[in-house]
Amino acid sequence: MRESDQRILEFDPRSVMAWSVTLAVTIGFLVAGSNLLIPLAVAILLWCLLNAITGFLLRISLAGRHMPGWLATTLAILSLLLVNVAVYQVLVSQADALRRAAPVYQQNFSRLTEGLAERLGIGAIPATGELLANLDLGSLLSWLGGSVGSMLADFVLILIYVAFLLAEQRQLPTKISRPQRDETKALQLENAVMDVSRQVQRYVWMKSLISALTGFVSYLILLWVGVDFAAVWGLLVFFLNFIPNIGSMLAVAFPALLTLVQFDSLQPFVLVVLGLGATQFVIGNVIEPAVMGRSLNLSSFMILFSLALWGSIWGIAGMFLSVPLMVVAAIVCSHFRELRWVAVMLSADGRLMTTPPSES
Repeated sequence: MRESDQRILEFDPRSVMAWSVTLAVTIGFLVAGSNLLIPLAVAILLWCLLNAITGFLLRISLAGRHMPGWLATTLAILSLLLVNVAVYQVLVSQADALRRAAPVYQQNFSRLTEGLAERLGIGAIPATGELLANLDLGSLLSWLGGSVGSMLADFVLILIYVAFLLAEQRQLPTKISRPQRDETKALQLENAVMDVSRQVQRYVWMKSLISALTGFVSYLILLWVGVDFAAVWGLLVFFLNFIPNIGSMLAVAFPALLTLVQFDSLQPFVLVVLGLGATQFVIGNVIEPAVMGRSLNLSSFMILFSLALWGSIWGIAGMFLSVPLMVVAAIVCSHFRELRWVAVMLSADGRLMTTPPSES
């Protein structure tokens, strides 16, 4: 074997051990600090969304004049607050109706399963009746109340994070690059930070618009069919659209299952499946690629892996954050020569998402 080939096969056990320990400590820190890190990650995404909305408002010209920066920022903050208030009002207003409709859905579900069992010739399904009879609605509502209270507490913490990020955002790139003694590397690091911010802002802004369009069209379809709680399902579709791949499937499956339980015939169920499925297909495969273009250029396999990884570490929140975190990792790695191979592996076709500096 040639010396060069032998050198390729050699590896340093100490280096492997160091990387393994670093990876284990990092994952342990992410899991143990999830209560602190998840609100921080959400706050950073909201901060990027606020900056994206502000940039959009600043580009609007009325009579050849642009609005001042402070006004654009104020309008962006007010718009997000109004959206959050509207979401809260929709959920609260539908809570009593959902509680009243639950017994009806239970009866319809029992009738559906009994009819299915009769058609299949397998007799009754006692497990279903026992499950519905033993359902403790009080405990379920108590659990939901505790979950809502926890979300509200996190929301307050997120607002505090966002406020401080807005107050210090002008100094953040300089503060991050200042520890570098080499002025050239400091400038490259500052450019990398600005590039990460622009890419994530674009992703969050465009994904929010596309998800809002998907949720609104789904709401109109459900309202046309007559499905209960169409507004709630529209909101759910909006949020599920942030979860890659499986989110779109769940956004069709959940409303379709309720339609199956709500109506006595299969026609509404078929209409919902076809309508929501066509909406997801057209927006996800035609409109979204046309709007977002090649700005992400992420590998589908790596998206699935990121979804599974962050889902196992942070649960549902990790699934929502998986793609933004992957975008950040790809952009950061593309700016450093030693880590550029990571950005290539995360890309769809081997080309980097950004044009990195010649040297890092």
